[in-house]
Amino acid sequence: MTSLLRILLLEDDPTDAALMQELLEADNIACELTRVQTRTGYLSGLEDSGIELILADYKLPSFDGLSALKLAQNVRPDLPFIFVSGTLGEEVAIEALKIGATDYVLKSRLSRLAPSVKRALREAGDRARRKRAEEALRRSEMYLAEAQALSHTGSFGWEILSGEIYWSDETYRIFEIEPTTKPTVEMTLDRTHPDDRPYLRQIIERVALERSSFSAEHRLRMPNGSVKHVRVVARRAASEDSGRVLFIGALTRAEGNRFSFNGIGLG
Repeated sequence: MTSLLRILLLEDDPTDAALMQELLEADNIACELTRVQTRTGYLSGLEDSGIELILADYKLPSFDGLSALKLAQNVRPDLPFIFVSGTLGEEVAIEALKIGATDYVLKSRLSRLAPSVKRALREAGDRARRKRAEEALRRSEMYLAEAQALSHTGSFGWEILSGEIYWSDETYRIFEIEPTTKPTVEMTLDRTHPDDRPYLRQIIERVALERSSFSAEHRLRMPNGSVKHVRVVARRAASEDSGRVLFIGALTRAEGNRFSFNGIGLG
């Protein structure tokens, strides 16, 4: 069973309302119109979570379309809003689109109504999907950041050809370096314990040359003189760009110095 499209219609002429519904249904848009004429009725309609689209005349005896648009943007900014009017001039129409209207249809050209509604619904669906994807990505990034903090594991990216390096927040915390600082290979070596630098420099040079996966266990020396034992593992990321050599890796801090000292290997 096809669900009805719930439409909030701001319109004072019942004949026009009936014609709009007839034209939409003739174009296979099964719909249910809730017609309102006043600000009070319009606000009540906006509170209905089932409403999926707003059609609004520009001028009514006690209310107007621009005010309706602004209210919709405050209360239900996700709803597509289409002006359907016989009095909407070009300048007003352009201004309405600038402030958030989805489209406008002249009553003298109601043949455009169904295509406009379909496009508005399609665009609203695309926006909703993008919003869900962005929210899922934000949650994923939040969970990852929390997991890294709990496990004392940071992540990094190293683009060998350009020398660009990316550190996650936890990597900055492990190195005890401000997140605003741009990481470099030399910065990593400077923070490495002096006795371990030759080993780490050797593996960095070999990886840059051979471009193979690597792992290393070494020490960091902090500005206050304290020492941290860390394990680093990384591998080359798959890329369709032949001019890019990117390594993705993880840096794990050892609690209680449980890692062996100076264990470095290439895979």
